[in-house]
Amino acid sequence: MKRLLIASAVAGATLLLTAACGGDDKKGDDKKAEPAAASAAPASSAQPSGSGSAKPSAKAGQGLQYEKVAQLTGDLFTKDELCPVGKWDTNSTGVPSKYRSAVANFKQFDCYKKKGDFMPSRGQQAIFVQFKVADAAKAYAQEQAKMYPTLIVGNTVVVAGTGLENTDMKAYLAAVQETAGGAGEILTKS
Repeated sequence: MKRLLIASAVAGATLLLTAACGGDDKKGDDKKAEPAAASAAPASSAQPSGSGSAKPSAKAGQGLQYEKVAQLTGDLFTKDELCPVGKWDTNSTGVPSKYRSAVANFKQFDCYKKKGDFMPSRGQQAIFVQFKVADAAKAYAQEQAKMYPTLIVGNTVVVAGTGLENTDMKAYLAAVQETAGGAGEILTKS
């Protein structure tokens, strides 16, 4: 029972932190950045190129692969002074309950001030969700796009947070879209 209460308290605190991470924090003065554990690609691969209206290439239709998205996200986000340490997690409470039964795979990228911190300083700076059906993916993507830049490719959705002031989230999603050969659509609030 005690563990359940602790787990509930941690989940609640994480949700509160996520809600509070709207990007209102002031920029820090130090520029140190440790690479994320999932990152191993050269820095040039993390640089977004093109725009959200990328044309599908010969590789279109290959879909989004978590490993590529994870590496690109870690490389790019940990260059931002507000995310010196980043980590992917599987806490599916990041998906509203009405969509959870349709989720096949969920990952969220959280930012920490230093290695070993228990609680993230900025939660859910990116969310990667694979759904079992395209209709659920589309509905979720459209709902998320009301607040955050969102990419949908087939049954997979990547949501970009807004808490990293020095990271262009729309350009980030364009780079993620390139990993799928330009397939999919970037949605933003109107």
